Amino acid sequence: MTEAYATQPKLHRSDIDAVDATDPADTSAGVDSEGYQECRFDITLSGADFASLETQVLFWNPRQEQWFGGGKRTFTATGKHALAADSRGSTIFLKVTAFSGTSFSLSADYSLS
Repeated sequence: MTEAYATQPKLHRSDIDAVDATDPADTSAGVDSEGYQECRFDITLSGADFASLETQVLFWNPRQEQWFGGGKRTFTATGKHALAADSRGSTIFLKVTAFSGTSFSLSADYSLS
């Protein structure tokens, strides 16, 4: 069955070329999925001597006012990839946690359903 996304794609991250050393300081760069169940990230990867790139979906805990790490996904090729996260109305963020290769560039759009 095909998933119908309720929102048009919007930019989440653009031209990222380094691993994220820390979590975001607040939710301003996150995706607010209030009223939605799922967030799909459309990720575009390019790079030189690209071996692998690892991402992790972070979830914001408003009571504790901090991010918590969710599932990770490793990409072993450049190109266009989709990653779906069960967001359940949370504020989420796609973090780059590891890279192996010479250089990379990541951009990610998101759609909510």
